[in-house]
Amino acid sequence: MEKRLLLAFVLSAVIFALWSVLFPPERPTPPVDGTPIVEEGPGPQTRQEAKEPIPSVAAAEETSDTAVSSEAISGEIEEVLHFVNDVMSVDVSTRGAAITSMQLTDYTEDNGDPLELVQAVDHPDRTLPLQLVTTDGADQRLYAVERAGNGAILRWSDGLGNAVEKTIRLPDSGYGIEVSMDLGGAMRSAKLSVGSGLRNLSEVEQNNRLAVWGDVVVLADGEYEVVKQRKAKQPQVMVPQVTTYAGFQDTYFLSLFRPTTRIDGLEVNVLQFVVPAEDGKSEERRILQLLLDPAEGLIEGQLLGAPKEYDLLQQIDGGVERTLNFGIFGPISVIFLKALRWIYGVVGNYGVAIILLTVAIRILLFPLMHTSTVSMRRMQKLQPKVKEIQGQYKKKKADPQARAKMNQEMMALYKQEGVNPMGGCLPMLVQLPILWALYKLFMVAIELRHAPFFGWIQDLSAKDPYYITPILMTATMWLQQKLAPQVGDPQQQRMMRMLPFVFGFMFLNFPSGLVLYWLTNNVLTIVQQEVTFRLLGERKGGGSTGKGGGKKK
Repeated sequence: MEKRLLLAFVLSAVIFALWSVLFPPERPTPPVDGTPIVEEGPGPQTRQEAKEPIPSVAAAEETSDTAVSSEAISGEIEEVLHFVNDVMSVDVSTRGAAITSMQLTDYTEDNGDPLELVQAVDHPDRTLPLQLVTTDGADQRLYAVERAGNGAILRWSDGLGNAVEKTIRLPDSGYGIEVSMDLGGAMRSAKLSVGSGLRNLSEVEQNNRLAVWGDVVVLADGEYEVVKQRKAKQPQVMVPQVTTYAGFQDTYFLSLFRPTTRIDGLEVNVLQFVVPAEDGKSEERRILQLLLDPAEGLIEGQLLGAPKEYDLLQQIDGGVERTLNFGIFGPISVIFLKALRWIYGVVGNYGVAIILLTVAIRILLFPLMHTSTVSMRRMQKLQPKVKEIQGQYKKKKADPQARAKMNQEMMALYKQEGVNPMGGCLPMLVQLPILWALYKLFMVAIELRHAPFFGWIQDLSAKDPYYITPILMTATMWLQQKLAPQVGDPQQQRMMRMLPFVFGFMFLNFPSGLVLYWLTNNVLTIVQQEVTFRLLGERKGGGSTGKGGGKKK
């Protein structure tokens, strides 16, 4: 029983670590998205947003007769309108009345420039956020502009009843761009683009095998839908009754359109185009495109471009907070996140904070680990007697009565020696939720993005450029296994001896923050094992803890 439980624990740990490698979200060639679930109806405004309402279409019609005007209206030259608030910088081109740049000024690219959410890609099917798409393709009309505070009203009309009026405004604070659009005549059949993918990925992010890239997310009718980039081969159309938001997300950022008024039958179209492989690259890129089709040619809402920072998303609410997915043990991850940020506030270095958090967790878990090690040590000493009982029934494996009698004798042995056959595995199984919660936290926490540790590790969300920490992690895992009590048959032990090298290979391209946690955990496990053996009056290295627990011959 002990061997089976130990094997189950080992396999669970392998699956736990291998999951993201065996089923990785496609490599970052395509842009990206992820998604949340939300309550029906529009979500509240962002934390810092100004409460001044966006100019409504009805208000615009009081001062303008654009939608029914017989006068042709258009711009003469292309202009780029620039709007800035405390956290965003937005550029709107009068050609197509679309957003050409949406930067988050508090976050940077790898080269230090403000982080750009609008992906740059050379493809004829690419569309920009808030650009209209007709049967002729992406809208390239020149719009007439009327400035309105930190925003503008953009108008176009052919004088024959076909007209477009867009109002785009950036509040004085916050991550949401307020939008209203009214289409007239044949333009009512046009669709509104949310964009083509999300931002350009750096080389560092492309090498992160744990990153999530390329998904479209839609929250509608209370249902959460993710269209994965690697599986989207055909256009998809959704016609929900109530659309809460639709957009893109990656590991650290999101771009969502959130209607602020109910629009029955707001059609959501997910398309895909392929960018051929560029020079020096062997793979083509798939890019998802998201279009909204308001049935009446009228839509008001918010284009939200924001970092996936826990407190911010909680304040935005409306289901947006679920784009930051910590997995099944999310509440535990949130506790560790808050602890990590508190420690960082004291020490000022997230690498040191990871080490100290790991130390604190190991101290809290010491009683469990101590119990597990002691139980496994006792089981190790019993292995010769267990094998002797098993040998007596070796030729009667197919006989159920014989197997039942063998199990009875083994349980009697455990009782006589005061050993719980599950005592070694259960404490380790209890730790799995904690290990998984930390694993998910270090995968997606934006706090680790561009956060330096020391020396050669200048980004805890990127891989170790020289693979020093993965090598050290492999070595400490091997040493930890060698010093631990050896249980199980020789075949199981051979399999376990391979695990450090399997893990080491997998962790080569994992974020260095995650590798640092695992390395620290290995070192602390070795220390804990040695403390336990000293408390038992034993020292490692003798025959008393050798393989199989038997006496030297």
